[in-house]
Amino acid sequence: MFSEAAGADGTAIGAEGPPWSVTFVTAGLFLFLGVLVAAAFIGGAVGSLLPEYELAVKTLVGIHVLALGIGAIVWLLGARMSSSPLAALGLGAPSIPVGVAGVLTVAALAASMLVTFVYGFAVDRLGLEFLQPPEINDEILFPGVGALLTFQALVLVTPFSEELLFRGFALRGLLRSIGPGPAVVASALVFAALHLEPGSMIPIFFTGLFLGLLYVRTGSLWPCIAAHAGQNCIALLATQFL
Repeated sequence: MFSEAAGADGTAIGAEGPPWSVTFVTAGLFLFLGVLVAAAFIGGAVGSLLPEYELAVKTLVGIHVLALGIGAIVWLLGARMSSSPLAALGLGAPSIPVGVAGVLTVAALAASMLVTFVYGFAVDRLGLEFLQPPEINDEILFPGVGALLTFQALVLVTPFSEELLFRGFALRGLLRSIGPGPAVVASALVFAALHLEPGSMIPIFFTGLFLGLLYVRTGSLWPCIAAHAGQNCIALLATQFL
């Protein structure tokens, strides 16, 4: 499966690596931690100015600051070195038929949702509360039509920025150095660890695996963004209506 996957630039993913190396990927991920802290601080500071909607504002501002930071990291340490930055990151059309890519996207989303459900059910039955995924606080949603702002942040901005970093930049940078299989696993481990939530790390690791496989198989970041957005959207809808 890996050897047949073609990148957005028409070459097999892993056959010709991007112009950024594992060293740049490592540096980028460390910088991401700093940006994460800064985004949380800025979001918290702005949110404190509007105590009635503090968590919603903190979430909205923090996500956009984080996205800007991710964009800067990916550009400075990776994309700007390429003559075709968008293609190097996988921001092009899938290398396989669009219908097939669509089916694989839905399959990745379904597999991720299933693992998340089974994991939550298992730790609940085993009484492992410290490993229980945290529930989404409904206060992150603005009331009424304002909820669209939260959906925009978590269903559009977050999937795009996170996939850009973890699949387009990190996974793409690892493929040539360590091979597709190890690269997918390594990027999934980093994806899980950098969410900094013990109860979410196992299901997020599997989500990262599915998204990494999707990226390698389709040669495009867009199916990964779509699957990631779908999962976030379902989680938010459940928070608002269930």
